[in-house]
Amino acid sequence: MQLHKSRLSMSGLVPLLLTVLLPSGFVNATSAAQPALPSLAVLPFVPATRTDKNLASRMRFAVAKKMSRDGHYKRIDDHDVNMMINALQMPWTPPVTTANIQSVIQSLATDQTVAGFITGRRLTLELFIGTKLTKTVSATIPPNNTSPRLTIEKMLTDLCRIQFHHVRSWQIDPSAALKKIFSGRPNLVKDPEFNGAAHAGSRAVDWDVFLMKQDYHPPLLSKAGAQGLAENRAAIVPQSVVTPTARGYCLMLRTDVTIAQSNGLACESTWIPVIQGHRYRFMVQYHSDGPRIRIFINGFAYSPDQFSTANNLASQRREIYRCQVLPVTKNSAWSQTGIDFTPQSLKGMRKKLPIRWVRIDFYSYLNPGNAFFRNVQLKDISPHPQ
Repeated sequence: MQLHKSRLSMSGLVPLLLTVLLPSGFVNATSAAQPALPSLAVLPFVPATRTDKNLASRMRFAVAKKMSRDGHYKRIDDHDVNMMINALQMPWTPPVTTANIQSVIQSLATDQTVAGFITGRRLTLELFIGTKLTKTVSATIPPNNTSPRLTIEKMLTDLCRIQFHHVRSWQIDPSAALKKIFSGRPNLVKDPEFNGAAHAGSRAVDWDVFLMKQDYHPPLLSKAGAQGLAENRAAIVPQSVVTPTARGYCLMLRTDVTIAQSNGLACESTWIPVIQGHRYRFMVQYHSDGPRIRIFINGFAYSPDQFSTANNLASQRREIYRCQVLPVTKNSAWSQTGIDFTPQSLKGMRKKLPIRWVRIDFYSYLNPGNAFFRNVQLKDISPHPQ
């Protein structure tokens, strides 16, 4: 998933392997019932030459983030993956064959796998379900001075039916009519001011923090507690941490340089019901003393599969839409950002898999430090909402 949070560039011949989750099923760590999630292992990308080693490592992270994010599957630790390849005494250098791929899949017992190969600037991706090859797509990667993001997203849409909503330079329609509609509509976000933690066991139960295998509700801290917050953690803190005279609470994400430049730290809202095809407006205030901030709105359809359980609705939901707000950087005070968007499945899937829920995803990365969020708003701005 994570996914859209990547910086991509490619050159030369770089075979690559990763496993991906097609149906998305979020499971809260506090849920009484935990469904068996599809397994995911990101295998080391194979550089054609030693000079490609750094690029291969970056691509291993970037492509995996385009497909999914920790918390939506059972992630096999990268070290365990590397050790398994070593145990198989398999030289992980070109050529990596279908038999190599199937041997790794069988040994790790992963559920889904994508194998990818670059020859020149031609990229081919192969989708395996278990050990069976089910689909192949190919495309030419643009020159190094052009971002390959759109090419990669189109390939992943063709391969796995994932819908990417591309970032626009013009994000919010400035019309007075829509502004008036927005002001009069109810906010669909649960706990938009992060006050709930003060009334729910000192944790924000409508928000979930993700970092690799970590999954928890952010705790409520005092101003002093916020100052002592450990790195790579999130919490609900007084707004006075940012603005001394401000009242109320806000969400705080703190990252060190290692996490900021690798996985990043994320916090997502709970499920928000929406109507496919309706127009929505999202707005939030943010402050960063260092990290770059990305905000995503992820759309889900009802799509139970063999990994779903009847008593856990989250396991029956599949992420097939993603809207990105333009990334923002360090600022000196609270600023506001937002986007107008229309959640929809791909054209051929709209009746079968309509978008029924969204989740707001705050993501801090690239630079270490603290990121803060407050006054989260999501409203239906369609002329005649149902």
